Amino acid sequence: MRRKPIRESKEGKMATTSIDREIATAEKGYAIRSHSYDIYACPKCKNALEPGAGSLDCLACALSYPILDGIPDFIARELEHSSSHDLRYIAKRDGARLLGFLASSYETYLYPPVCNLYGGWHSTSLPELARDISDIVGATTGVILDVACGPGTYGRRMASTSRAIYGIDISLSMLRVGVCYVERDGLPNVHFARAMVEALPFPSGVFDAAICAGSLNHFPDTVLALREINRTMKAGAPLAVMCFVISNRGLLKYRFMRDRVEKNGGHVFALPDLERYVAEAGFEDFHSRLHGAIIVLSARKKATQT
Repeated sequence: MRRKPIRESKEGKMATTSIDREIATAEKGYAIRSHSYDIYACPKCKNALEPGAGSLDCLACALSYPILDGIPDFIARELEHSSSHDLRYIAKRDGARLLGFLASSYETYLYPPVCNLYGGWHSTSLPELARDISDIVGATTGVILDVACGPGTYGRRMASTSRAIYGIDISLSMLRVGVCYVERDGLPNVHFARAMVEALPFPSGVFDAAICAGSLNHFPDTVLALREINRTMKAGAPLAVMCFVISNRGLLKYRFMRDRVEKNGGHVFALPDLERYVAEAGFEDFHSRLHGAIIVLSARKKATQT
C-alpha cells in the first residue's frame, strides 16, 4: 500500500508545533551528516555487518537486512503471530494510512490526552517529560540509544554535533515520520533503524547513555528488555526511562484498566517491582520522579558486572 504523504503546511514544509519550538534544543545551521551504518551489528550474533546493495549483510548468519528509505530493517521474523498484542497490531497496520496519520500526529494530538487520561489530569506534559529525560542524560556526549523512539520524540530533542542519537522502533511508519522531522529541522546526527528491544542491532558497550520513554510497559519481558539495553551501554552510563506505574490518578488507578493492559501483553508496574527489575537488569543508583501515574526514573549501568 502506498504510504500517505505527511501533511504539509502552505509553505511546503511540515508545520512546526509549539512543542517543537518550546523544547527543541538541537544545534541549528549544520548539514545533516550522511548516515553511518558502521555502528550496527547483527541482532542475532552481534558480529559486524558488511554493506551490500541496499542492505547490511551478516556473513556469519547468512542474513541480509534491507535498508528502506535510509532505515535499516533488522526485524527478520514475522510479527503477525507474536504473543504481544502491540507487535501484532503494528505488523498488520504498519504502512497503512491510519498508522501513518497517527505517526504524523503523535506528538501534537496524541500525547496530551495520553498524559491526561492515563497519567492523571494535568499530571504532566510532553515538554516537562522531555526536560526530565534530558536532565538525566545531562551533559553526556557521544552516542545515545533511543529505545522505542517513535518519530524520535525525545532523542531528536537532544541531538547536537556532539551527540549522535540512534533510535530504534518496530514501526516503519513512526521511523519515516522521524526522518521527515530530522530533515525538516536540519538536525545533526540523528539515525533510525527498525529493530526490537530484545535483539538490539548494536555491539556491546557502545552507548554513552540510553533512553526509553513511554514504551517499557509494552515489552513482554521487562527484565530481558532492560538487560539488552544494558548490554549495549558503557559502564557507568546513565539510563533514563519514562513509563506508567500504579497510582491513585488517571485511568490506571482502576483495576479493570490494569487487567486490560495485562491481558494485551503489557504491564502496569508497582514502583517496588520496577525498581527491582531495573536492579536485576544490571543497573544501580535508582531514582524516580512521579507525575501522577507517570514515572521518570534514572539509573546507571553498574561499573562492574558480576
